[in-house]
Amino acid sequence: MAYLSRMDRPRHCVRAGCGAPAAATLGYNYASRLVWLDSLDEEQVPGEQDLCALHADRVTVPIGWALEERRTPIIQLRSLAV
Repeated sequence: MAYLSRMDRPRHCVRAGCGAPAAATLGYNYASRLVWLDSLDEEQVPGEQDLCALHADRVTVPIGWALEERRTPIIQLRSLAV
């Protein structure tokens, strides 16, 4: 029987009851009152959380904190076929 390594397992949103595929990584630094959203890291980083696109888009931060959007935008290319 083959087992999936930790890196081979699909990652999912950490929000309770969600279970959607992870699309972004949320990190934070209490000392600087900073929260950031990155494109999904290749490997899970301790202290950071995976979120689906919906929950990542809805992140809010406490008053006095800053949210830094660092996700790489996905540019949709239209078909040039006539």
